[in-house]
Amino acid sequence: MTASNELRLKTLPSTPPMLLKAAITRKKPSNTPKFPSQILEVADVGINMKQLGRYNQACGFGDDLSTLSVSFLHVQVFRLQMKMMLGKEFPLSPMGCVHLSNTIIQHRLISSNEVLRLRCKIADNKVTDKGYEFTFHCEAFSGEELVWEDTSRYLSRAKTNVTGGPKAVRAEPRTYAQSLPIDISRRDARKYSRASGDFNPIHLHDLSAKLLGFKRMVIHGMWSKAACLAALSGVIKETAYRCHVDFKTPIFLPVSVRLDYEANGANLDFELRDKKGVKPHLIGHIQPL
Repeated sequence: MTASNELRLKTLPSTPPMLLKAAITRKKPSNTPKFPSQILEVADVGINMKQLGRYNQACGFGDDLSTLSVSFLHVQVFRLQMKMMLGKEFPLSPMGCVHLSNTIIQHRLISSNEVLRLRCKIADNKVTDKGYEFTFHCEAFSGEELVWEDTSRYLSRAKTNVTGGPKAVRAEPRTYAQSLPIDISRRDARKYSRASGDFNPIHLHDLSAKLLGFKRMVIHGMWSKAACLAALSGVIKETAYRCHVDFKTPIFLPVSVRLDYEANGANLDFELRDKKGVKPHLIGHIQPL
């Protein structure tokens, strides 16, 4: 029996039409916006091998399509997140929301021929001095087995009645044992758009990015995380692990950046920084389960 707050979809919604709808959706939240307690679920989700191949190529994962790359399912559950944000009960406009952080837990390798059940809900929300923060928690099941989880925290910027604390003093950049250079082109962003279905204009062209307040087009935050995981795939020995990243600053294209990383006991710490190694674009860590 389906709980009253659960909505079961027959198929995953298509991303491009939702992005078009999001571009014209305007909502004015109250000072204490109420978020829906709804759970979206879709069963019998098979893997599109062509999309998996495009995704792996766009992010730098290998040619082996027998198992899913650790971040691939994010582009599937993002479709559930978008559907929820476009619902009448969701209090904020989806366009302009900033992706603050993402945590992926891979409980085991997932075969590309497995049929999955995906679930999505809003885990928590709060009002801050910067605006309204909310968190999506998504899960993937193979049968009744929980095989993968994704937690994404977003910010909708707005004036609120919350007073911020003192501004934190910027710490000196950490020194890491290893470093890898990564060149990112405009083509990389467009390839990821095709692979993920996320055709947000800020990722497609300088002109469309400028219309939305950016000086140039930027790469997707989740591409950055995926590219780090792909580059570190030879260093990550475990198949079951938790990877958390905080997104810090946008990456304007084209650009050369560097991936700094170092083992910390059983864990692995890493940062994607500018070419000089000063400005962090994302900070992350990997913890074996």
